Amino acid sequence: MIFALAFSVLVALLWLKRFRKMDKYEKEPERLIYFAFGAGALAIVPSAILESFVDFSNVSGSPPLSNLFVAFLWVGIVEEFFKYLAVRLTAYRSNQFNEVMDGMIYMISAALGFAAAENVGYILGFGFFVGILRAILSYLGHVSFSAILGYYLGKAKIEGKGNWLWVGFIWAISLHWLYDAFFVIGTMHSSLGFLFLGLMVWVFGLILTYSLSRKAQAVSPFRTVHILPKRLTRSCHACGKTVSAKAWICHHCGELLKLEEEDITLKV
Repeated sequence: MIFALAFSVLVALLWLKRFRKMDKYEKEPERLIYFAFGAGALAIVPSAILESFVDFSNVSGSPPLSNLFVAFLWVGIVEEFFKYLAVRLTAYRSNQFNEVMDGMIYMISAALGFAAAENVGYILGFGFFVGILRAILSYLGHVSFSAILGYYLGKAKIEGKGNWLWVGFIWAISLHWLYDAFFVIGTMHSSLGFLFLGLMVWVFGLILTYSLSRKAQAVSPFRTVHILPKRLTRSCHACGKTVSAKAWICHHCGELLKLEEEDITLKV
């Protein structure tokens, strides 16, 4: 149990470190990142309870494909909703959630917490080899599905248009649903065709995640300050983050800035 937990969490934290690099222009506080991660791990509990209403014992054997697709649609809905709720009840309320990219980063954090908790159960139930496979396929699957939802969650909050959230849910649930269904059907029936379809959904999710991260970076309100020549920037005396030399108020913490010339930071 301890080894399964340590392995699953360590892998999740390594992936988290990798994906946090997408947040180029204003790094999110580690406190909020790990709140979302922990909440995502706890989300496994209500998800497992609701998924228990689906009789997966009938999956063994040769159930109709329609039954499998319905079962895994429910799984996609439940898991994506509770990962979203993990962010909605934690980081979403913070004033640090102030750009579209933040939605992706916090949802990725929650997704990796969820994937780590889920992986512990799979290792205990099916062995360490399954846990290693899931550390790549399942972790990155959860990351991509939730990052896509996070992009639209960020747009919904920043633009004040709630309809974007439904777009995100449709994408995340659909990809999650098809990924699970194709892989399970392919495994049950030893069908390379279905396994290939599942792999294609997985790859498409990662490509879309990368594409949306580029869009989120492009519309970041902090991008201009980041790419300004260094002589045109300085550090906020309150939070220490970089702002425009001409700014009156720090866009990070809201502190009124001093405009004395000696405050301007000349960086090497």
